[in-house]
Amino acid sequence: MPSDPLIALFLDDDADILSSAELILTRQGFTFLGAQTLDEARALLSTNAIDALLLDLNFRRGDTSGEAGLDFLRECLVRTPDLAVVIVTGHSGMSIAIQAMRMGAQDFVVKPWNNDRFLASIRAAIDTPRRVPTNTPPKDLNLERSERDLIQAALGRHQFNISAAAKDLGLTRAALYRRMEKHGL
Repeated sequence: MPSDPLIALFLDDDADILSSAELILTRQGFTFLGAQTLDEARALLSTNAIDALLLDLNFRRGDTSGEAGLDFLRECLVRTPDLAVVIVTGHSGMSIAIQAMRMGAQDFVVKPWNNDRFLASIRAAIDTPRRVPTNTPPKDLNLERSERDLIQAALGRHQFNISAAAKDLGLTRAALYRRMEKHGL
């Protein structure tokens, strides 16, 4: 007997992003729920057994601080500590995505995403039990891989202009150079 499909909820203010994710996930057998506002996401969370929350940290138009997303992440993890969470970010930079992982998100994916990486991150978050977040930087390979991917994406977006990529990531040029060296970039 076939098992019930996994349910993914994606909170993002961009309808095109939600449509793209829906196409990818439904083709992989997921039930997809999209929300463009916090109220929509809360309603869907309260009425569905969500397997994975995909969360844009900047789901309010014009807001690039990531604070609204971090607040919602905190709220969700208090209510449902075992909820699998993948951050999907485009504008908030590396430091805010790492902060989300320290709070309990299991991975992050950079927009525009690679479909295989996007799916792998979601499946890994669902299949891997959450670790208790600590105030010390996580040392798992998932975070290392994500940091490397985020740096590569920023460098690509800015045609390898180090100053522009560093600014995009919320880093100094020196910090970006250190992280590039760490990851062999």
